[in-house]
Amino acid sequence: MEARRYQPQPRVPDAEAEQPVIIVGNGPAGMQCLVELRRRGVTTPVKLFGAEHWAPYDRVKLSTFLSGSTGFDDLTNLPPELDDSVEHLVGRPVTGINPSRRWVEDSLGQRHHYSRLVLALGSDAHIPSIPGTTLSGVLRFRDMADAQALMARRLRSTHTVVIGGGLLGIEAAHGLCRFGTNVTLIQHADRLMNRQLDSEAASMVADNLREAGVDVRLNTSVRRIEGTERVESVVLADGSELLCDTVVFATGIAPRTALARKAGLKVANGIRVTAAMQTSDPHIYAVGECAQFQDQVCGLVMPALQQARVAAGCLSGGNDSYTPVADSTWLKVMALEVFSAGHFADEERGLVHRTLVYRDPGAGIYRALMLRTGRLVGVVSVGAWPERQQILNRIADGRRMLPWELLRFRFTGELSEGGAGQVSEWPAATVICQCRGLSRGQLENFIGDDCDTATLMTRSGAGTVCGGCEPLLDSLCSGGAAAARKVPGGTPLAIVSAVAAMLMALAFWLPSPSPAGSVQDISLFEQFSRNGVWRQWSGYGVLAASGLLLLMSLKKRFPKVPMGGFSGWRVAHAALGVAALLLLYWHTGFSLGENLNRWLMLSFIGTAMVGITAALLTRLQAAMNGVGWLRQGSTWLHILVCWPLPALLTFHIVSAYYF
Repeated sequence: MEARRYQPQPRVPDAEAEQPVIIVGNGPAGMQCLVELRRRGVTTPVKLFGAEHWAPYDRVKLSTFLSGSTGFDDLTNLPPELDDSVEHLVGRPVTGINPSRRWVEDSLGQRHHYSRLVLALGSDAHIPSIPGTTLSGVLRFRDMADAQALMARRLRSTHTVVIGGGLLGIEAAHGLCRFGTNVTLIQHADRLMNRQLDSEAASMVADNLREAGVDVRLNTSVRRIEGTERVESVVLADGSELLCDTVVFATGIAPRTALARKAGLKVANGIRVTAAMQTSDPHIYAVGECAQFQDQVCGLVMPALQQARVAAGCLSGGNDSYTPVADSTWLKVMALEVFSAGHFADEERGLVHRTLVYRDPGAGIYRALMLRTGRLVGVVSVGAWPERQQILNRIADGRRMLPWELLRFRFTGELSEGGAGQVSEWPAATVICQCRGLSRGQLENFIGDDCDTATLMTRSGAGTVCGGCEPLLDSLCSGGAAAARKVPGGTPLAIVSAVAAMLMALAFWLPSPSPAGSVQDISLFEQFSRNGVWRQWSGYGVLAASGLLLLMSLKKRFPKVPMGGFSGWRVAHAALGVAALLLLYWHTGFSLGENLNRWLMLSFIGTAMVGITAALLTRLQAAMNGVGWLRQGSTWLHILVCWPLPALLTFHIVSAYYF
């Protein structure tokens, strides 16, 4: 189609025709603004402009598209609000704005009048000013066109250098190395994702990346790119040369401000906006990565969507105001879930008074809480954490952390009893989908009698951006959290523990067997217990049962070992405990003995009593609230009391054979 310049038309007065709302940009922020307008009852016609020739797609999942694990159809999720009342102009970038006459001009030269204008222009990839960036083979990773260029390049590239150790750089490096290409990742800072992770968390990500085959180089930068017409090598800051045929830039963003600057709007690093997301022209709004509120330009999807909701609220006649919340990031870097919020970086540790850390190297879990005057001000973690959303709410509400919450975190890595708990019992104002800003109360308005997780995601848009809240949505729809309260194997565990408790009570209630006065009065128990051979075998039995009991900890530490389910091992652990008690009674008659033998018996009996208590509380936890903390405490006490047993048992065996 031949482009023809549309002849200037006189502006139609507002009284004669209702002018549409024009949204420039069909990325996440622009689409969210449209959705919110319709959900708030605004029926004004909308014109939606998109500069790219693609249908709106999820930019957050662009890295999975590059790696080949997601198809293009999976990236597109058009909301039902994009209906016939919206004129969607794809591949029609806006080239000019006339604020005084309230019209925009598109790339075909056509002018479109508006009542209100929303700029959701996004950003471009920041390219450092170093020599060689114009050579063939220099690419960037920012949008769908970039992803497709990289996909075409990866099959013939032998060595690719990725510059930038943020999320996009990491995902690009990981996606490219999966196809037999040698990949080197260059990061100028001392750690990867230095704006999202602290040193220890970043080190875990770097180790994971190296295991995938990426050469990670920190504390260095590229001085220049060498080549005649195509990329041949890069020269690093230390003067060393790295041969390569492709260079990918993932070095941050540059807000798109040229259109606003040309229209006479106030521009700094981004387009300056008020708390209502208004620009210097009250009829023009700006949201997302192109907007600058105070001195900050957002580079994450969550605040961009929050700004879009504020702008839509003001356009619908409300008094919404943008208040930046604690910066938070939830990302899936390769197979690792990383999460951070508030003040967490190494450089900010001086702003906090106390740091609590929980580590489980076997499970790949690292969690750190930053506290100031007893209040949670920052968090960073690697590995799945169901409490992630509640942590964000704790940072926002500013309540003091309770002592038992901190103690629970030290031992279990969780702040709340039972972890995330039952989502349906969370306060209605608790935000479930941080990206869309949807609370539990709002989500329940979308739930019908036949609503499942997929339906709820379609109706509300929750979980369609980063997908981090999908387990919470599943719990809200199907009662998944309630089902999680059921303890597998809890009933047989309680039965075995009750039998052990009755046997111990009976043993202590009965008088201790005393030596017979004559041979004729010797009881059957004494005939066996005082027989040297039988006594020796009963001792071996106690030792064997004690050793088998330790396999419980082996199964817990190595859950992938093919040894059956953990719930079955827990019941077997309790049954072995009963057998050990019977053998111990046969061996000693529960006589405490003297000296170290007394301490050995006390350790045996104490371990059994605390273990029985922990097992019974494990079953009660499924039916009663408030016992989870007691169960956790008794479990740790059970382990603590058990610690002296190996040393005391070894001494008892050595002394028995020696003397």
